[in-house]
Amino acid sequence: MPIAKTGDLNERITFNVQKSTKINGVPKMGPVEVATVWAAVWRQRLKDRINNLGEGIANKITFVVRQNLPFKITNDMTISHKGTEYKIVDIEPDTVNYEWKTIICEAIT
Repeated sequence: MPIAKTGDLNERITFNVQKSTKINGVPKMGPVEVATVWAAVWRQRLKDRINNLGEGIANKITFVVRQNLPFKITNDMTISHKGTEYKIVDIEPDTVNYEWKTIICEAIT
């Protein structure tokens, strides 16, 4: 059974990388957009979040994207989704069908 269907990829997410840029000659570290892609977003239900409070996974969100993207996803990237920035905790490739990549993220506070 596939992880997701193509129709499930209905939300836009942006991959960012931290880079040093110069603003008026002053170097500043900040996010630079790498790419914006379609993704399926798996959120925990409230009941699951309450049950997972002690496990350290209550504030995690999972994004599913196509496995063959024109760039490499790394753990030092962040993801922007609906005004929230997420750090990438884990990247799981689809080892059965080689279609999807599951990205587990945590909100940056």
